[in-house]
Amino acid sequence: MPEDETVMSLYGEPFDSGFELAERHQLTPDPAAARAVYEELLTVAESIEDSPDVRLLRGHLLSDLAAVRLTATDLPGAALCVEQALGLVRGLSSVPMGPLGRQLWLEVLLKTLQAGSELMRRTGRLDEAQAAVDEAAALLPEFDDPEGLRTAEIGLSRVHLLLDRSEWGAAEELASALLSATPAVEPHLLDCLGVVCASTGRFDLAEDYFARSEDGYLRLGHTSGRQQLISHRAYAAMRAGDLDRAEQLYAEASAVFERQGQFEDLAVCEQARALLAECRGDAAAANDLTASSLARFERLGATIAAADTMLLGARQAYEQGDTEEMARLAQGARDVYQERGLYERCAQVDLMLAKALEDNLNRTDHGAHERASVATAVSLALPVALTLEAARYDFATAHARSQWLELANDAMGLAFRLVIRSGDQGLLFELVEHRCAGASLVLGRTDRTPPAAPAGGTAFPAAAMKTYAPTAGPMTLGGVAAEAAAGVGLRVAPPPKVVMSPQTGRIALEQYVKAAEFRYHRRIVSEEEVLFWSPTI
Repeated sequence: MPEDETVMSLYGEPFDSGFELAERHQLTPDPAAARAVYEELLTVAESIEDSPDVRLLRGHLLSDLAAVRLTATDLPGAALCVEQALGLVRGLSSVPMGPLGRQLWLEVLLKTLQAGSELMRRTGRLDEAQAAVDEAAALLPEFDDPEGLRTAEIGLSRVHLLLDRSEWGAAEELASALLSATPAVEPHLLDCLGVVCASTGRFDLAEDYFARSEDGYLRLGHTSGRQQLISHRAYAAMRAGDLDRAEQLYAEASAVFERQGQFEDLAVCEQARALLAECRGDAAAANDLTASSLARFERLGATIAAADTMLLGARQAYEQGDTEEMARLAQGARDVYQERGLYERCAQVDLMLAKALEDNLNRTDHGAHERASVATAVSLALPVALTLEAARYDFATAHARSQWLELANDAMGLAFRLVIRSGDQGLLFELVEHRCAGASLVLGRTDRTPPAAPAGGTAFPAAAMKTYAPTAGPMTLGGVAAEAAAGVGLRVAPPPKVVMSPQTGRIALEQYVKAAEFRYHRRIVSEEEVLFWSPTI
């Protein structure tokens, strides 16, 4: 990379030419060849008499080797390199150095922190990854970054972390803000924006971002980035309901990733292909692909992606009549999400369980226990529906909010069906009051309604992207303030509390609102209050 040319000339031969050769291998991409170059250089560096300069050189080589091992999904090897590099580089912090030496030291430390953040993100340690990004950001004011590359990389890392937490609105805003200011990572940001749009039902815009990203990768000669786009386009096709195209693209991406030994990416493709096989009614292929994907993720230590695959396996188990296996896998996935603070994905599990309860109620006569079974299903489904509906307030634009509302309506529809089934007219009245108080933020139908999702796909992550599949169409309850909300960048607050009793001040759905906020750590209603009755004048 251009900013490294001056830095690398400080090391002398064979290191200058070695760094350049390894970088060319990384762009090809040929991780094995790049790794061989770095390991050879490291052997040479370790044979040189120890000094601060030599320790920095070794730290630099280990940092770059960690990045290569990340590309090749050798996560344990990458972890060892990051640990050794940080030990060497941080150990030099108090060594006297001139301005140029200080900049070189900062450069290597920033690169190592970035590699460490990526490693922790991919192994599900999102809080630790965030801490590494924050540490790198704190060093930036001292670092001379004229082309803004390190600044751009740190911004991109923040976007990836938001994507991993399914914080689509925040990810979209940050990536959009960075786009014009950080040309060095523009194709990566465009790719991220494509994933966000595909995840929130904006498929034409997603393809536009992917096409611009591909053009950027072509200009940079970044083959590996273009290869990742294949799987992201497959994900968008699957989300849009074009299953034949999704299957073709995932097969193409799988062949590339298997040939290059990128087993984490291969596991993502297998997870998606398992869902596609399930949609075709090929249970045996779906089970095999799910098992293979789960085994790969577990070997790599990619805990969150493994949990997503467990959730997919849970549904397959339920559809095959194995409720015990479904419960085991679902609880295993939920435990991971809870531990990692991924509360929206905890809601996915609870939504799946509530759907399974409704399905069981439809198939089985519960007799005297039916009222209790319905109440259990309501206690799961209603907080989930409130949570997913509230997620639309993360988005700054009306179109994105309306698309997300379409995704959340699957859960809200389930909640309405179960409440009606319970026969609790008071609860139904409160649910309607709450929905009217938080009227849909659209003036009418959106320009494009996504096609129906693959059967049963709404409660499960798609292709390790941790999101929800679209439903057939919007269920709107009015359009209050929609015209004003259509302005780009206008922030909208959650719905107000609906006060149901002048004596007690009880609010609509109070116990379910509290349950949602406790379970999923998301604000459901604002501090504003409205009365469901007309006050006496």
